[in-house]
Amino acid sequence: MAQEVQPLIHTYLGDAQRNFYGNVAPEKLREVWRCHLGTGKTFFKNSINLMSGAGWTGQPLLFEENGKLVLVQVSLDYHVRKIDAASGQVIWKSKLGDAIKGTPTYFDRGGGDEATRRVLITGSRHGFGIDLRRDPAYSLRGISFDDGREFWRHDTVLTDSNSRDCDASAFISGQKAYIPLENGKWLQFFPDPERAKQMGAWMFPQVEKQMRLYEYSDLATYGNELSCESSPTLIGGTAYIVAGCGRVYGKSIRSSLTSWKLDVGGDLESSMPVTNDGCLLLGIEKQFIPGSGGVMKINPRKRGKAAISWFLPWADHAFYEWQGGIVGSVTTNARYGKDAPGGGNLGCAVGVDGVLRVFDCTRLSGKTHLGPREDQSYPMPLVTCELKLPDGCISTPIFVKDKILIGYDSGLDLYQVSNEGKLSLKSRIRGRMYDSTPIVWNGRAYIASRDGCLYCYQ
Repeated sequence: MAQEVQPLIHTYLGDAQRNFYGNVAPEKLREVWRCHLGTGKTFFKNSINLMSGAGWTGQPLLFEENGKLVLVQVSLDYHVRKIDAASGQVIWKSKLGDAIKGTPTYFDRGGGDEATRRVLITGSRHGFGIDLRRDPAYSLRGISFDDGREFWRHDTVLTDSNSRDCDASAFISGQKAYIPLENGKWLQFFPDPERAKQMGAWMFPQVEKQMRLYEYSDLATYGNELSCESSPTLIGGTAYIVAGCGRVYGKSIRSSLTSWKLDVGGDLESSMPVTNDGCLLLGIEKQFIPGSGGVMKINPRKRGKAAISWFLPWADHAFYEWQGGIVGSVTTNARYGKDAPGGGNLGCAVGVDGVLRVFDCTRLSGKTHLGPREDQSYPMPLVTCELKLPDGCISTPIFVKDKILIGYDSGLDLYQVSNEGKLSLKSRIRGRMYDSTPIVWNGRAYIASRDGCLYCYQ
């Protein structure tokens, strides 16, 4: 029997423009249900660590399947789960080879054999217990949306990068998928299981191209820290890819040629949403730069430093291994229409210091500040509101019309946003760590915690 599946949120931050986070946010944060996600072992910083629930980015996907809402949620216990959104009951779970940090992307071939039509493209850490320099690292896999069985796996090969993980989420164009891997490669491939080939015991997807997202000269500054961890953004026929070497690349999805690039500096981990005026909002972590981390608005229609429309700095602040700036992503209410606060031109971001700022993407403050490399001053945007969360944060706030929902190290906050861009706290949960990114739908919020559970709030 053919399934009727409508993807509602089908990749990280909604779609390839990374600026859709759900339709209607809740008014309060009251628990409706929780789903246990479990705990897994992973090798990190020369030791074995236990990690529970879901962390950065860990955003659920949402679908309407045969008239019912279902979620797809990853976990640090190695599993992808398909979950009934009404009750929190697990429909199926599928085990990968290591902790899963990122968010899957949904692919639908559009017809043919129902058994292989719908695929979840899912990344993970490199594989628990493998020799990172010698063994295959199957950190990208395709599994069935319908029942969770594996269709194919991809070996993230050893390069100059010190990582072979996959934290990014792909985007789909036609029958192809595009994704950066943490080995510093840009991968173009066909996720369709019917095009996969068997080699030895496993099936492997048909790869069209793999291209390097760093230059050998970058090793002098970045060493082996060349991981590409963010999810690419599609504008027209160009993919904008945030690379770990402090550079943003624009690559044609037709020719695969680099048509645009911008050297920013810093450790870049944020995915970039598209604004109403066709620009990109980039979060910058403070590492490898003399200046501040923060948020940068980039106009891809311009080149070089002229592409930087403004820069909003965050103060330096030590938090775990970070020294300041933005680890999560910037978000915007651009997709929620002119009736949204600021006419849909507001953005928000949270630094590792826990400072949440709302700003107008199109209006300047009249002030300037040195950029991340302190080689030039840039205009600053108009900040409409700023507040300090109770704790530091690497999560991504979602901005849905006139609501902002943000997790942090010791809780979860829901804010009302006025027409002037001012914030008022509507609801707060304390005592749980939230590194992951939430979604909202029909007045409910879904977010996973590091305490080991996925929560539904209303």
